[in-house]
Amino acid sequence: MNNERRLLRCARNDSSNDQWAMANEQSAMSELPTPDSNLSRMSFTRRMSFIRRMSFIRAYLRRWGGRLRLAESLAWGPWGAAAGLGGALLVAVAARLWPLLTGRVLAGLAGLLALVGGALGLVVAWVWPRSLHRLARVFDRRFGLAERLTTAMEIGTGRLRAVPAMAGAQLADTLDAAARVDLQVMLPLRASRRALLVCGVLVAGLVLSLWLPNPQEDVLLQRAAVRAAVEEQIEALETAQEQVAEAEGLSEAEREALLQALEEAITALDEGRATPEEALSALSEAEQALAPLQDPGAATVRSGLERTAEGMTDSGLTRDIAEALAEGDYQTAARALAAFSDAQGEMLSREEELELARELAEAAGALAAGDAALAEQLRQAAEAIERGDIAEAREAIRQAAQRMGEAGERVQRQETVEGTLAELQEGREQIARAGST
Repeated sequence: MNNERRLLRCARNDSSNDQWAMANEQSAMSELPTPDSNLSRMSFTRRMSFIRRMSFIRAYLRRWGGRLRLAESLAWGPWGAAAGLGGALLVAVAARLWPLLTGRVLAGLAGLLALVGGALGLVVAWVWPRSLHRLARVFDRRFGLAERLTTAMEIGTGRLRAVPAMAGAQLADTLDAAARVDLQVMLPLRASRRALLVCGVLVAGLVLSLWLPNPQEDVLLQRAAVRAAVEEQIEALETAQEQVAEAEGLSEAEREALLQALEEAITALDEGRATPEEALSALSEAEQALAPLQDPGAATVRSGLERTAEGMTDSGLTRDIAEALAEGDYQTAARALAAFSDAQGEMLSREEELELARELAEAAGALAAGDAALAEQLRQAAEAIERGDIAEAREAIRQAAQRMGEAGERVQRQETVEGTLAELQEGREQIARAGST
């Protein structure tokens, strides 16, 4: 009885169907539904008509459903963009309180969030699941069809049983009402004006926030400069590590100390690269660790060897030694000097021996202040050559060559330490300048 009254109520909603309602009210009251489905109680002709009408109703629902999704996507898309712009505005406000992002990054983020939000708004309308029954309820309310579509769908699926005459009349009435629906008027395709207005307000707020000076940007720029300086210094220290690993004149203990100090500095810089104070502290600790390796006297030895190179260039006998010393290749210079204690010395004439003695005596004078032991060996070799004591001269030259090699190692060791310290000091200055900008 309840189902029959529902069918009659749907029919009465259309004033043009008063006669249909009156004719079927008596039939509905006299014929009660049976447990069989609606189709099983119909003749073949009525069954085909029923199926055809239901297919038309479903076609209406699908077509209207597609237009509904299009209309909702046009409405939800701007709201999605507004949500993205709102999130970007919140981030922009937060970036004025804390150093989060620069204005350029914020502008890009705002555009990205707006695009993502708008795209989500457009897509959700199309992926949100809606069955035909749900669409029937939606369009009944939206188009004022007084549950005609919902009743027709329930009759078509057998959820609502009705006598064949009443079921056919209800479907015919539903199709007639659906044909009178003007989608252009009832379901227009237009964007939400309110959403567009909100988007405009949010865009204005974002533009204003990005246009006004932000003191936090100075903090971000300073941090970026410090990070760049720290990265550059890390690369420089890694290069210094390679140079120390291949440097000559270092003992294993000294080489290990240098490499360990550089490694600790690199690790500290890498861990605290965003903080200027930590970076400066790490470099200062590395400098302090290398301070005991400095040899103040090595500078005097180097000056003496440079003067020796200048004095030996005027003789063909010692020019090779002079060139090696000038290039800092002290071991080659030592080998060239040692050659005069072997076969090369035997090939010299008396005039050449005396010329070699003069060169060695001048070198001894140049090295007297820097390396007294090397100067003494050279002086003894020069005196022995002048006396004609070739055996003593050769021994003195051999010892002088060995001493020259040791002096060269001392100079090279100090140059390596000085270069590493200079690299650390330059890094401190660069980071300090970056942190003060």
